[in-house]
Amino acid sequence: MRKLSADEAALMLKLYRRRKFGASHVLEDNLLEGFPSDKVDLLRNALKALKKGGILRAKKTKHSDAVSIPPTLGKEVYGELRKRYSWLPEPPWL
Repeated sequence: MRKLSADEAALMLKLYRRRKFGASHVLEDNLLEGFPSDKVDLLRNALKALKKGGILRAKKTKHSDAVSIPPTLGKEVYGELRKRYSWLPEPPWL
């Protein structure tokens, strides 16, 4: 897994803390809520880069597009997030 930018790490942290792995997904619009409105365009670009890089799995729903973290990347995602966020506790599955 490649090194994450600050915007990508913020999105991944939100998905990780909500436990959105595998079949559990969140709508892209809901993922971007809570961030400053001036950063939403940057975060959308970061989201596209994560999907294109295979770090996030995209899913079409009847409402809009949704994303989740592939379950096979759980430990790698934790390792990358731990480098940026030292306060992140170890998950129970490690």
